[in-house]
Amino acid sequence: MDQVWAVRAEEFHFSYPPLAPTIPTSPVLAGLTLGVEAGRCLAVMGANGAGKTTLCRLVTALAPQHTGGELSGRLTVLGHDASQVEPAALAGRVGVTFQEVEHQLFNATVEAEVAWGLEALGLPPDAMAERIQWALGVVGLDVDLSRSPASLSGGQQRRLALAVALASRPELLVLDEPVGGLDPAGTREVLDALAKLRQETRAAILMTESNPEAVLALADQVAVLADGRVAVDGPPDSVFARADMLGQLGVAVPQLARLAAGLNAKLGTGFSFLTLDAAEQALVNFHPQGSAPPVSRRQAEDAMQVGGSGPPALSFKKVAFSYPGGPPVLHEIELSMPAGQFVALIGANGSGKTTLAKHTIGLLRPEAGAVWVNGEDAAGLSVGQLAQQVGFLFQQPERQIFASTVWEELAFGPRNLGLEAAVVEERVSSSLAYFGLTELADTPPAVLSYALRRLVTLASLAAMEPAILVLDEPTVGLDAHGWAVTLDWVKELHADGRTALLVTHDMRAAVRAERAIVLTDGRIIADAPPAEIFRQPELLARAALESPPVAALAQRLGLPAEVLDVETALAALN
Repeated sequence: MDQVWAVRAEEFHFSYPPLAPTIPTSPVLAGLTLGVEAGRCLAVMGANGAGKTTLCRLVTALAPQHTGGELSGRLTVLGHDASQVEPAALAGRVGVTFQEVEHQLFNATVEAEVAWGLEALGLPPDAMAERIQWALGVVGLDVDLSRSPASLSGGQQRRLALAVALASRPELLVLDEPVGGLDPAGTREVLDALAKLRQETRAAILMTESNPEAVLALADQVAVLADGRVAVDGPPDSVFARADMLGQLGVAVPQLARLAAGLNAKLGTGFSFLTLDAAEQALVNFHPQGSAPPVSRRQAEDAMQVGGSGPPALSFKKVAFSYPGGPPVLHEIELSMPAGQFVALIGANGSGKTTLAKHTIGLLRPEAGAVWVNGEDAAGLSVGQLAQQVGFLFQQPERQIFASTVWEELAFGPRNLGLEAAVVEERVSSSLAYFGLTELADTPPAVLSYALRRLVTLASLAAMEPAILVLDEPTVGLDAHGWAVTLDWVKELHADGRTALLVTHDMRAAVRAERAIVLTDGRIIADAPPAEIFRQPELLARAALESPPVAALAQRLGLPAEVLDVETALAALN
């Protein structure tokens, strides 16, 4: 039987137009050959800048039709020459979500957002209403249909964009980082829904994804891009078995695959496992069984009492908040963070995490209660005054990028602190080098990829050297190298005595904190060291969270509670 290609690229080359007449073009894709068949899922991975988002634009006919650029070779989408077809011709047949989903949400209400594409297809009202409810249910978005998409959390907006893409029941789904920013339970729900849709409709799925666990759960085939070409491809198990090579290419590997590779390198074993069950079976007799010791009360108290005798870095005193015309989002939050503490704020999409974080810098003010920063009531301080003490990273990097070059972006904050030119120069140069941005110093940040703009915002905060750091989903969309650099930077700041509040759905990052605060429906339901939080399955289920795979494996094997990641597991297994 002949293959039925939904997407097929053969020796395909593409370059964007130059940023200026004096700047030469460089190919983004250079001889790319890959394809995805009807009813199959191809996951495209690669380091930031490898061309993954560009491929999505080409497949959806947004490039070069609306971006310009030069191409050669062949790219077909549902039988069309992708370089000749207009996006409108693919409407209803291709569903798409992009990494920055807020850019594709433009209607006044959630209902209108999903209905917009269905109206273009001419569905009758009854069928349209049924399809809207189905699509929102599939992605687990349970909100008032009259709400504005702009009022949703970042994770809720991503679910809405997925509902829009699914509503037409397309032949092809093109998904750019579809689970970035989703809580763990939401990630599983979306992946299950995509798998079910593929079975029911034989829709093809082309997705780019930096989360290897998501790739493992959904993809039939994985293609890893490097230098504009496919460097590695094959079924997920065979691709992820090449952990060392993928690491060199900047691609994240599932935790359990990394653990197997680490044990093989350490002990000369021949382990190969990707699932919890397989890992447990392989290791059940490898380490003495026994019940994991609980985290002691003393350990928990020590984690909560970091810092000296001075005032807390951040303090919330019975803080309540609602958006205009909306229900309560925060309910009398009581929280104190000693100076020098590293805290992870975790919870489901829409639980109030970003809302709480924005209170630290005065972007939101409490309806009741008070927020204190370094011993001062924030009510008496402007956003500018608070920004001198609190370095804040937005979930969407473009919301804090405005300068003409990357260098000027990094220099803006230190200059406004009144620092001397030599100090500004040193801080900017140092931050550029740390985050691997030196060669982009003269580039306009607005033209960079999402991941590179994220690194620019992180470098901008580093140049400010704030005493308190509040980071909202800093690792979303980053490749393995960017992820490691970001978390290492936070660790270094913490070791230097600075305070860090990490808002994240990435449980691999959350376990690095010394304290985890779980927020559900605007209320704190748990506050303890991560080792204690991730040993409570009922709590995690209530909060739509899941243990990282290695932490779940450690619990099955009876390893100590402190075994939460690959490094601690390797130390425990001998």
